[in-house]
Amino acid sequence: MPSPATVPSADVGARARRRASLLLGSLLIFSSVLPGADAKSPPLAEKYRQWLELVDYIITPAERKIFLDLGNDRDREAFVNIFWNQRDPNRGTPENEFKDEHVKRFQYANRYYGFTSPLPGWKTDRGRIHILLGPPVNRSEIFNSYLYPIEIWEYYGDPGKGLPTMFNVVFYRKGGAGDFKLYIPAVDGPDQLLVTQIGEFSSQDYRAIYRKIFEIKPEVADVALTLIPGERTANYAPSMRDMTLMAKITELPKENINTTYANQFLRFKSYVDIQQSVDYLGSRHEVLLLRDPVSGLNLLHFAIWPERVSVDYSADTKKYSCTYKMVVDLRQGERIIFQHTKNLPFAYDQADMEKTLANGLILADMLPVIDGELEITVLVQNSVNHEFASFSEKIRVPPPGEAALFGPLVSYRIRREARAALGAFSLQNIHASPDPQRTFGEKEPLQVLLAVDHGTAVATPAPELELISVPAAGAEPVSRRLTPRAQGGQAIQAYTADLGTLPAGYYRLRASLRDAVGRESLGNETNFTVSRLPVLEHPTFAAPTLAVERGYLLLGMLAVQYEASGRMEDAARAYEQALGQGGGNAALRIAYARFLLGRERFEKLLAVLAPVPEQEKTAFDLQALRGKALYGLGRWREAVDALLKANTLYDSDISVLNALGLSFLRLGNPLEARKALSASLKIKAGQPEIADLLRQTEAP
Repeated sequence: MPSPATVPSADVGARARRRASLLLGSLLIFSSVLPGADAKSPPLAEKYRQWLELVDYIITPAERKIFLDLGNDRDREAFVNIFWNQRDPNRGTPENEFKDEHVKRFQYANRYYGFTSPLPGWKTDRGRIHILLGPPVNRSEIFNSYLYPIEIWEYYGDPGKGLPTMFNVVFYRKGGAGDFKLYIPAVDGPDQLLVTQIGEFSSQDYRAIYRKIFEIKPEVADVALTLIPGERTANYAPSMRDMTLMAKITELPKENINTTYANQFLRFKSYVDIQQSVDYLGSRHEVLLLRDPVSGLNLLHFAIWPERVSVDYSADTKKYSCTYKMVVDLRQGERIIFQHTKNLPFAYDQADMEKTLANGLILADMLPVIDGELEITVLVQNSVNHEFASFSEKIRVPPPGEAALFGPLVSYRIRREARAALGAFSLQNIHASPDPQRTFGEKEPLQVLLAVDHGTAVATPAPELELISVPAAGAEPVSRRLTPRAQGGQAIQAYTADLGTLPAGYYRLRASLRDAVGRESLGNETNFTVSRLPVLEHPTFAAPTLAVERGYLLLGMLAVQYEASGRMEDAARAYEQALGQGGGNAALRIAYARFLLGRERFEKLLAVLAPVPEQEKTAFDLQALRGKALYGLGRWREAVDALLKANTLYDSDISVLNALGLSFLRLGNPLEARKALSASLKIKAGQPEIADLLRQTEAP
């Protein structure tokens, strides 16, 4: 390998070496492969354009937008699958009656309603109504020399869906030519049904027009004014209610469709097995922000209760099992500041399985969060049949030093155990059992958990609890004030209170802090219901725990969030605190080293990585990070050695290949530089600066 001293200044690599110097601080050297920001999705294949036509009248605007935003056919196939399952009235059967009926109507409309129109049958007015409502219970065709051709379709409606018990839909050939057009009395006017001489009637003389139509065809006279049988209008004026009816018919297929699945599909398609997902489940959830009295960290506790649990059975182990993948997404505005996944495996014997299937399964966890306005989204997917559920909720996390009230949470059981582990809905030695449905039995003694950060206040009164009820019929109203008990702590204090057993009813529980003169300074409230049943069977509660001695991992999570939100000094401080508590954790040191690389603190990076042993799990990251840091320090020979080792372990990392190519250029070895840079461009072609640098290394 030639040294810089043996390469003439006019060498073909000289300009490239100068170019390499300019790229020293570029993220291009160190970044991972990222998709181009201006990349556009390819045009839709014909089968998906046809699918959008098929569902045009039943797809919601949110679903359409997200489907069009999908970038590949794999995701589109998965979306179509879940779209139909959301509308399946009997999800436990292999048939999808809704889909079958809709396809049947669509095909009928294309077959029979496109002959007299330049449009395909599904786009005609008659085709649209047939697709939305199905075939009428009765159809009348009216051909009369004094009336334009008319069709009257009769339907029975469902008042529970906002439709009249019976109604008509009318079509006519406007002016006697072209396709049949939907007739709406208040829009078209009854005079449009009559074949008249110019000036024979005023279009506003509804009485005369009605009488004329009645003389010709009595059954047409009524529908000329209203589509709802039996409705009478003032002064023979066309009914305005028909416009509401037509709007309702159009929107009915889109009502009560939970489009949350579409948003979560788009957000999490890279993290869960959406290709095989068959169902988006409804769910209930609970979110509780608590400030830990021991560590002072803001811990966000959350629980999700999917409406259904599916399990597999193993004849070998005689166990029923499933595994849930939990994906947590934390955002600040549109920016993702934290995202991670966990697998939660479960195995049951016959008795436990029956109980879980009957009562449900609550999946819970907690994570530390930085202060600010945040949004958490949690998605869980069952491995058995890939059904998934999710929720999103916005929260405000108060900054350190600001007085804050956390909770209250109503629990059907609070346990007290030594603080050996950190877990969901636990505070110090207090372990609460939430029920996201917030419904309890009359004989269940209820308890409350809350916390207070008194901030800089020297002496602050304990929080107050106010419980009031909207009682069930025959029950007395409840109104109580309680003072919760302190459970230890100083500036940050945990509190509990006993509500006891309560009569059936709907309850509001408000927690408040008051200032020195008795005014409420902070207040939060929650609602819950007590049923007439003495005791309810609550879902099984499942949550991973973290040993207290591994609490440094929470600081590492905070550091990632600070970094992603641009708060670099806070990120550095959190990494240092985490390292002080868990310096032996290799993953933590590697994460901190990546942060230091972005800050160009190369000497510090090498020091942080020095104690990490080179093992199979850490070898690539160690060599790649060391090589990039050594390049940044101008120690190019050492950089090449480390980067070559990294590339041997994994040869498709463009940041390693780019740094290796630049290191070879600095050493005056354009041949080896070209090999590394060419390999990088084969992996990702869209690197204009690297392509330009490669051209400069080539002989003229």
